[in-house]
Amino acid sequence: MKLKHLEKLSISLYFHDKLANVIKDNNNIKTINLKNISIEHFEVILKYNYRGVCLLEDFETSFIFELTLVSHEFLLDELVKNIETYLIESQSSWLRLHFFHVYQKSFQNENFMNFKSENALVSIIKRDDLQMKEANIWKHVIE
Repeated sequence: MKLKHLEKLSISLYFHDKLANVIKDNNNIKTINLKNISIEHFEVILKYNYRGVCLLEDFETSFIFELTLVSHEFLLDELVKNIETYLIESQSSWLRLHFFHVYQKSFQNENFMNFKSENALVSIIKRDDLQMKEANIWKHVIE
């Protein structure tokens, strides 16, 4: 994917640093290689940067969770917080279903504060439909 106008992306410290350290080629073009980021996630990030809005309801929950990880990598803390809040408030059943994956990723990353909040953990653990003993849940959370 080629982008001609990247000024808006510099609001992210990630892109600001990346663009500052890339040398232009013979055609006066800077190239950044984003191997680990899907085009779909990057398009959402671009739209967010240009429009300031991200309509999460349009996407599958697993895509939204991965978008949280991508947003964190791009140092878009406000977007990360908004996505976390959306997932906790609107997709709690998905979070419960994917409890270990979500909390493993969130505890690997110090910026996922909403997922790690005591209230979020307690509300998920209190659910009767989690189908797991509380001791096992805490064991995995501590790991």
